[in-house]
Amino acid sequence: MYDLAIKDGLCYINGEFKRANIGITENRITYVGSDNIHGEVEIKARGSFVLPGLFNAHTHLAMSLFRGFAEDMPLLEWLKTKIWKVERLLEPKDVYWGSMLGIAEMIKTGTTCFSDLYIHMDEVARACEESGMRAVLCYGMADRGSEERAKEELKIGEKFIERWNGEKIKAVFGPHAPYTCSLEFLSQIRERADELNVGIHIHVSETKEEVENFIKANSKPPVEKLDEIGFLKEDVVIAHGIWLNDKEIDILAKRKVSVAHNPVSNLKLASGIARVVDMVKAGVNVCLGTDGAASNNTYNLFEEIKLTSLLQKIKLMKADALKARDALDMACKNGYRAYGIDGGEIKEGKLADIIILDSKRLNFIPAYNPVYSIVYSTTGCEVTHTIVDGKILMEDKELLTVDEDRIRDKVEKIIEKFATI
Repeated sequence: MYDLAIKDGLCYINGEFKRANIGITENRITYVGSDNIHGEVEIKARGSFVLPGLFNAHTHLAMSLFRGFAEDMPLLEWLKTKIWKVERLLEPKDVYWGSMLGIAEMIKTGTTCFSDLYIHMDEVARACEESGMRAVLCYGMADRGSEERAKEELKIGEKFIERWNGEKIKAVFGPHAPYTCSLEFLSQIRERADELNVGIHIHVSETKEEVENFIKANSKPPVEKLDEIGFLKEDVVIAHGIWLNDKEIDILAKRKVSVAHNPVSNLKLASGIARVVDMVKAGVNVCLGTDGAASNNTYNLFEEIKLTSLLQKIKLMKADALKARDALDMACKNGYRAYGIDGGEIKEGKLADIIILDSKRLNFIPAYNPVYSIVYSTTGCEVTHTIVDGKILMEDKELLTVDEDRIRDKVEKIIEKFATI
């Protein structure tokens, strides 16, 4: 008898869909196969696609409060004239409710774990605890060349890690980017990450202008310089990585650094199209993220899956440039792998982070190959069940751990103060 049994679903196993039953004990998958199994709780999944949960590998979750706030602007203008100004008004309670809003959206669209880099991160962690969501969290640090600020930022980042680093919530260091963090500060972070045995998440090479300015100041592009100071290791996940040269891609592969690709945000801010196929061929682990809702405008990872494949086809003018299965794996197991979490696959022993989709939706019919249906036809609204750590967070489209109406009411009150910016 299992704690939870998912019965007779069409399950994504080792890159293809197979009819199977899944048994879950506590927070792990303990059986995958064709035997007739029973559970304390049972989900009848016939007529459903059963997938590993999606991993949103790069977010700024509370930026759900700024959805639609600053539009049709390039990144640096967007940051300097709108976003950085409005962020100064954020209070801890705002970040809590903005995070709850983002978590509710992610649960409803099949995300079971996410990585978040922002401010007032204790509130994000509290929202994760209360909702049951799995997460990798970090305080967004920037010293901007100030030695005093570097000390203070590092202290805040360390204290957050001490409070929250554990099993379901992993806490890591989150330096914002090489253009807001000095090389000396990044070296200090690398040293402390090694001492505390935690990872690092950082924005790198998001825009052409950013890279050109960095080269003018440092004579080398960001990845080459980060490697020179010993910053890059297997525990580093860089967000974006759009403007990379061949040498930098080779460095990332050699150092086993993962890249969180954010195609919707990259397009919306006109930042560019990342060289995903080149990275994959070089051996870089590429995973997928949405970035913040202010530059996306959703936390629906299914949009990123489809666009990841389509963009590489048009970038290389090859219809088979990036296969559907590769894009799907980027959203599942590659994200878990990037952050060293033992999930992202329907396999015995893996964490029980699983989603179920209604395969009878009109946009799935006919389903000659479910992999293509998932990658090219899914909108996110097909998700019926979201299971995190063996616990059902959404059942038959009903959120069980968060109050959707209360979140909506709180957010509508909070955003009144942003209207004058």
